[in-house]
Amino acid sequence: MGKAADAVSFQAQLKGNHCFGCGGENPHGLHIQSFWAEGDTAVCQFTPEAYHCAAPTHFLNGGIIATVIDCHCICTAMADAYRRAGREIGQGEAIWYATGSLSLNYLRPVLISADIVLRADILAVEARTTHLVCHLIAEGKTAVEAKLTAVRVPEQWMSAKG
Repeated sequence: MGKAADAVSFQAQLKGNHCFGCGGENPHGLHIQSFWAEGDTAVCQFTPEAYHCAAPTHFLNGGIIATVIDCHCICTAMADAYRRAGREIGQGEAIWYATGSLSLNYLRPVLISADIVLRADILAVEARTTHLVCHLIAEGKTAVEAKLTAVRVPEQWMSAKG
């Protein structure tokens, strides 16, 4: 995957992140971990728990799928913004993004027992937006293709008055 053995995930470097999918500060969250693979591609491995199931308990819930894709892409956009600013993630003024749009094509069901790999590729960067495509791969096959637009938000967005 290209991840160095001593690499620190994007999420581990973010301060104040209480997100259900990617926030290290949410004790009930999914705690996904994303890393640069090469160039503008980031990867994430996710192993579902039995309680992440859909109605048929052998398949992964579609909402959980959407959440891990959303969070992996948003964290990739933030990591890229820090990289373009010449800073380590979490250093200096915080950089936050939110989801502007997310579209998913569910191509095949994902077994709850599958180890999942997410590959997010940055397609384009504009002044306040980053466009990404993400593939969720299970059992060696793409199960979900997604497109996401990440929108940069001001730091006060994180406050209760934001």
